[in-house]
Formats: sequence, structure tokens, C-alpha cells
Amino acid sequence: MKTSSALWVIVLAALGARMLFVWCFGIPPAILDAHEYDVMARNILAGRALDTLPAGEPELPIRVPVYGHFIAAIYKVFGTSQMAVVAAQILASTLLSALIFLVGQRYLRDRWAAFAGALLLALHLPSIVHCGVLYPDTLFALLVGVSFLTILRLLERQSALWAIIAGMVLGLATLCKAAAQLVIVLVVFLILTTRGASIGRRVTLSAVALAGFLAIMAPWTIRNYVRYDAFVPTGTLFGFNFLTGNYQEIAPFNGIAQPALAPEILRKIEGMNWIEKNNYFRSEGKRIFIENLSDLPRRAVLKTSVIFVDYPRLTLINNIAYDSVIGPRWARTIVWTSVLQNSVYVLLALAAVFSCRGVSGRLALLTILLLLYFWAGYVLTRSLSRYSISLYPYVCLFAGCTLSRWLEYRRSRAER
Repeated sequence: MKTSSALWVIVLAALGARMLFVWCFGIPPAILDAHEYDVMARNILAGRALDTLPAGEPELPIRVPVYGHFIAAIYKVFGTSQMAVVAAQILASTLLSALIFLVGQRYLRDRWAAFAGALLLALHLPSIVHCGVLYPDTLFALLVGVSFLTILRLLERQSALWAIIAGMVLGLATLCKAAAQLVIVLVVFLILTTRGASIGRRVTLSAVALAGFLAIMAPWTIRNYVRYDAFVPTGTLFGFNFLTGNYQEIAPFNGIAQPALAPEILRKIEGMNWIEKNNYFRSEGKRIFIENLSDLPRRAVLKTSVIFVDYPRLTLINNIAYDSVIGPRWARTIVWTSVLQNSVYVLLALAAVFSCRGVSGRLALLTILLLLYFWAGYVLTRSLSRYSISLYPYVCLFAGCTLSRWLEYRRSRAER
């Protein structure tokens, strides 16, 4: 299959699946985090600060700004229409499927593996579902995908241009979701340990990549220091996620338990602003984490399953309020289909360890480090199934590699 034909199939599959889902089920109301992003966008359009409080509502945490500006730009052109944002996210998710095909074709060295992986992503149900909600995960997944490609190009070309591009794209990804803020450390590590360049050249490239990252991050961090008289490099939700991710009870199979905080904690945070809350949550979370360190292996297994498979919490629909517009029967079907699909994809990707030996070493190493980085962060803090939206492109890539090798094996057996 020609590259252009394969791209058309992938784009049409991704676009069609996402449009069909939204056409069938609509979009949920903007509540919880989605409501806060909607407020951010409206504040931007009105010339107010991003975290200005709506009348009568509780104080909002400080959130990184890119997704709020993304929504605001769409609102400015199309009016305050959530459907317009959803349409943009469908395009972003479709573009990511095409990008993964191009990455796979170049670095898997197998066009059919790249095609299979991109098609698996195009039909990935959780990625489809999340296009319909005002959460940053779809845009973040695209920015991580672009970062992934620029990092590979940097390691391949070892040029200052790709170093600064990689750093700046990572800065944008971090300002979309703060979870990416230490990926730049992985980039520096990969540059310093790569072969084919002198030590001086590697140090220079590391400095350039770091400079590109800081050039994007600095205005936001300075803005926060000037506004709040505190060092807030990204936002003020780490402490909350760290505390609740290690405190909350295991959710039942039929839904998700709301993150419950002890009454004494709720009393202590009365009157605190979000910077003070974040610091308190962080210290309290550290105490709880250390006290329950012996339980970490069990929590790690549970959270790994939640992140990559969505079991046993089954949060795909209700965590983003989609259950309010989808009937119970369809909601159960979608959730369990997602669990089954995720399980198959993960098993296929793991099988690539044994079946896909001809892939680029840089691709394999970067994928492993990226997955380990996000996995460790979510295991140590809070885990939700939507956090894997930015990770599944690489799971799909190696799952596609396994499928390609399996089909090749079947063909060779049939020709004997």
C-alpha cells in the first residue's frame, strides 16, 4: 500500500469513528474540570485573569494555560460553542493517528506495522470518547506526539535546530498538562548518552533543548510569581493529586469513588488559598505515602491496571460526565468494550518484545522511558484511565508491529 493511500485510510477511519461517536451520543455538559477550562476560556476572551472566580463559585486552582487558550481561540472564531471545541479535538486526534503512522513508517522500518499501529489508534475507543469533552488530554496527546517525533529527530540529526524545537514543543506540552514537566530531563539524559557526537556537542545540545523549554515556561512562571508572590512553575494541583491518589479508597467495580478527604483535613484548609492548599496537601500526602509505603506494591498494581486497562474502576464514561448523556446499557457496553480493547492492545504491545527485533533502538528506548516516566508519576500520585490517552499512541505502535510480524508469519506458513 502506498503511503498516501495508507494515510487516507487512517485519516478517514479516525475521523469517521470520532464523528460517529459524537453524532450518536452527543457531548456531556461541561462540569468539574471541564467547567473550569470553560471558565478559563471565557476569562481570556473577557480580558480577565485566567483564574478569575465566577460569582458565587469557590476559588479555582491555578491551571496551566495552553488548553484554556486553545478553547478561547475557538470560542473567539465560532462563538462559545462546546461543539466547535469538540470538532477541533476530533481533528487533533485524527492528526495524531496520521503522525503515528509517519513515525512508525520511519522508525519501525515496516510500513505495514506502522499502518496497523496507526489504525489501532484510529479505532481506540477511549481516544474516541475523550474527543467529546472539554478536557486537555486529546490536545496533550497530540503535543506529546509532536514532542516524541522532534526528540527522535534530535537524536538522529543531533542539530541545534531540532534541540530547540524539541525543547519548545515540550514546553507547550507542559503548559497543556503539568505532568510533562520533567520529560525534558529524559531528553537531556538521551542526548548525553547518545553516540556519534563529542561530549562538548552533547552538552551544547542539552543546553539548547533546555533553553527552548525554559523560553516557553518562563513567562508563565514569572507571571505566577508576580501575581501570587510565590514560585509556581506550572499549577497548584500536584498536592491535591498526590494526597487523594494515596488516600482515597479503592473504587467499587460499578463506578468511581469520589476522592474523599478526612474531616480534619477539610477543616485545616478552610481559609487557605490554592497555593497554601497545594503546599499543605503535598506535605500531608508525603506523610500518608510514607506511612503506607508497605502497601505501595499493591497500589502500583491496581493503578497500573486502572491507567492502562480501566479496570477495576471503570471510569471511562462517568469520570468525564459522559454517563449523564449516555443510557446505562450503552454506557456499560462502551466501558467493557474499552476494557477488552485496552487489554488486547497492551498484550500485543508486550508481545513486541519478542517479535519486533528490527525496530530503531532510539524509538524503543524513548518509548520505554516515556511510558515509565508517566507510569511512575501516575502510580505515585493519582491514576485515572484518561491519563493513558497520551500513552496509547506508543502502545498501538508496538501492537501494530506485533500484528505485522504475525501476519508475515502466517503468510510464510501458507506459502510452504
